[in-house]
Amino acid sequence: MQRSDVLIVGAGIMGVSTAYALSRAGRNVTLLEQFRLGHDRGSSHGKSRIFRFSYPDTSYVEMGIESLALWRELEEEGGVHILEQAGGFDVGAGIESNAAALEACGASAEIITGRQAAARWPLVRFPDEGPVLFSPDSGWTDAELAVRTFTDLARARGSVLNEGRRIVEIAPSDEGVDIHSLDGSWSADVVVVTAGAWVRKLVGPLGIDVPVHVTRESPVFFRQAGHAPTLVEWGGELLRYALPDPDHGLKAAEHMVGPIVDPDDDGGADPASIERVTKWVSERFPSADPAPVEAQTCFYTTTDDERFILERHGRVVVGSPCSGHGFKFAPLIGRRLAVLAEEAL
Repeated sequence: MQRSDVLIVGAGIMGVSTAYALSRAGRNVTLLEQFRLGHDRGSSHGKSRIFRFSYPDTSYVEMGIESLALWRELEEEGGVHILEQAGGFDVGAGIESNAAALEACGASAEIITGRQAAARWPLVRFPDEGPVLFSPDSGWTDAELAVRTFTDLARARGSVLNEGRRIVEIAPSDEGVDIHSLDGSWSADVVVVTAGAWVRKLVGPLGIDVPVHVTRESPVFFRQAGHAPTLVEWGGELLRYALPDPDHGLKAAEHMVGPIVDPDDDGGADPASIERVTKWVSERFPSADPAPVEAQTCFYTTTDDERFILERHGRVVVGSPCSGHGFKFAPLIGRRLAVLAEEAL
């Protein structure tokens, strides 16, 4: 049976960022992925993810500031450009709380009117009434490049990636952890489970309760010439957002509105969500082609309060951090999960 210091189950963005952090610490790491790197069945695929400091909670603002420095560190080591800071807007109810949190953390922010914003950024049509919060630190990450860069740098330090390995059992003991798939077994001192939508299926049999539910969300893509800043529109219980997409021009979606699903069941994008997003894009982005080019799906693995779960249970570390807004913090979360794994070594 192959043995490593650390086994990581799930090679999405959180798994590969954890492998990167552990490999930098000199640990022998094996990554196990049930599909192929960059597959479209989870939460880390696609070309772009939003990056922002703008939250009403100062703890997330601070995490964003720390993550920015770590993204730049990753870019320098990998010789790549992952994070583009073109600025971003928040509109709608409660943005004053975001502005206060940004100010408390020393992050740049500016509140202007919708008319002022429209005059300065003509690609976006803002509500005439109500304030607009502009954050120059916002932007977007190249998601595919981020996953690949974390993976390549971890492998350059000796980490091993095993693809197409569906895990059927995690068996911890006083001496370590054994992991069994349909066609192989591995052993390590500690396991980090970053399996996204499959996390409960993997750690539930160990008596570890991960209070998450899985939804299938439906991002929509539109053709647009030029890249507008990111936009997050807060509207009571419904949040919509948009950001640049390298392939088509614009990506837009609703936050956390999809049906609760089993991740092993196939399913397509939600036509009702696509229709609502298309209507919103026509209102907010007059320069975009009103007809969607494509709609995709991705899983949200969410806690009731959208927090992140980073826990150690003996020799089992659970990283289920996304709740639909974790990608931007990936290098920081990878470091925190690595620290938890080190505690068990």
